[in-house]
Amino acid sequence: MISNDFDARRAGLRMPAEWEPMAATWLGWPVLENREALWGAHYESVCQAFGLLARTIARYQRCIVATHAPLAGDARAICGPNVTVVPIAAEDNWLRDCGPIFLVDEDRVTQTAVGFRFNAWGEKYQPHDGCQRAAADIAALAQVPLVESEMVLEGGAFYVDGQGTLLTTESCLLHVNRNPGMRKPDIEAELRRMLGVRKIVWLPGHAAEVETDGHVDGIASFIAPGRVLFNTADPDQGDYHRAMQENRRALELATDAQGRRFEILDLPVPRQVQNHGSARFCDIYSNYILVNGAVISTAFDVPRDAEAREVFGRAFPDRRIELLPIGAISLGGGAAHCSTQQQPMLGNRLAVRAF
Repeated sequence: MISNDFDARRAGLRMPAEWEPMAATWLGWPVLENREALWGAHYESVCQAFGLLARTIARYQRCIVATHAPLAGDARAICGPNVTVVPIAAEDNWLRDCGPIFLVDEDRVTQTAVGFRFNAWGEKYQPHDGCQRAAADIAALAQVPLVESEMVLEGGAFYVDGQGTLLTTESCLLHVNRNPGMRKPDIEAELRRMLGVRKIVWLPGHAAEVETDGHVDGIASFIAPGRVLFNTADPDQGDYHRAMQENRRALELATDAQGRRFEILDLPVPRQVQNHGSARFCDIYSNYILVNGAVISTAFDVPRDAEAREVFGRAFPDRRIELLPIGAISLGGGAAHCSTQQQPMLGNRLAVRAF
């Protein structure tokens, strides 16, 4: 239901932070048809990597794989009995960007899903009609009411701290391939209306990033109120280092909705990674996910894996660190965070339908 009357804050709704308790993780499944440029000859390895990711999530909380309908049988065979697989129309695995975003009321009694228009990161891929339906399809499966916005927005383009602050990038949200008729104040107003936030912190982003035009989940993430984990490039990485430095400066000058300056924890980037010649290869640790009791990211089989593990341990001292050999997923230009969307827990019960 598209509604111009909806206002999340007026309805007492907010989007929880990703460290808050979850009922489930929704995970997409890779599709080869019409996406051959992403996976090519590596498709079988990519599916095995998604299977490992699904099974690892399922050790901590419910994992629901929402897959392009013709691939549901393959996904079930690879993921095993502890993972739920449901067929939907989506032609891609990147559920963070096209799936629903779950809000809760302050007492965590009810949920509302919100969906935004999806145009495949500025019409980069066709078809994407099924992905445009993903928010409605998943909300229906979860039996959660859905409110839709006319604004184009991907879930990987922002992070929230659960206390009124939203972090995003100018290179993505202000790009002409998303909402050419909207100015920054218009976009801010819609973010506030749909997600229940009060303050938007803008980073410059990374315009040279080829797939998403600089999603924030490849740059910085909230790890606690007032604390940010930052993707820190090395000085010898030229334009990439300069872009990350500009983002860091913007963070250092910003405050959150509570007026706090951000404490920044640096997360290294891996080096000497085998990227199979792919310009879109997502060779970062910062595209990680949280599940109940753990943090999950990619192990690239390089020396920096150990340093990343240590930083994650400092960022999330009460969670198990799972660095998985799922680098094949990075061939598609994203990683674990891009492929998932969390559904929050209501009270102390799992607010997910039994399929």
